[in-house]
Amino acid sequence: MWAAPTAEISPSLGRNLAGNAATANVPLIAPQTLFEGRIRRLDMRLTKIFKMRSRYVFQANVDAYNALNSSAIQSLQTTFGTNWRSPTTILDPRILQISAQLTF
Repeated sequence: MWAAPTAEISPSLGRNLAGNAATANVPLIAPQTLFEGRIRRLDMRLTKIFKMRSRYVFQANVDAYNALNSSAIQSLQTTFGTNWRSPTTILDPRILQISAQLTF
């Protein structure tokens, strides 16, 4: 988007912007035409099951989210200016989670 000032728009429009607006947002890129690279993320889980007597089952889990620590871009700044096309959000960092389950 580009915040076009009234001075740029009024010659082609033949009048000032409605409601005395100072600027109008003009899209610079057509929607759904410019994309970033594919997001590649690896999530892993290790599980160990312990059978305790005949009635109890204990399950221990270790989960690793974004195991390869990818920093793929999820969204970009689309307003024209000094930060145009700079990343606004990237994938979450590597996360390790430990959990357990007891079934009886």
